[in-house]
Amino acid sequence: MQLRSKEIERVFRKLEIETKTSPHHVVGWLVVDGRRVLPLHYSRGRDVTHGRLAHPFRKSLHLTPPEFAAMMNCTMTRDEYIEILRERGII
Repeated sequence: MQLRSKEIERVFRKLEIETKTSPHHVVGWLVVDGRRVLPLHYSRGRDVTHGRLAHPFRKSLHLTPPEFAAMMNCTMTRDEYIEILRERGII
């Protein structure tokens, strides 16, 4: 699976990730109830993130492949994502 930087940015916006940008990377945190609970990042170096990098991004979100597909297709909301993380004991 390939991801474009714009697709990853869309996920960051949808999840309301607080970001800090540097020349080569975007680092962010999922904030729930005023607490930073999940660190996330991606590289802005290339437009396309190939499969070998898409898998670690999916894993950093703590999503299964079908859940990740739902996130990328915009059928999963921020609240649904937070509920998944709570069910798994991540937050």
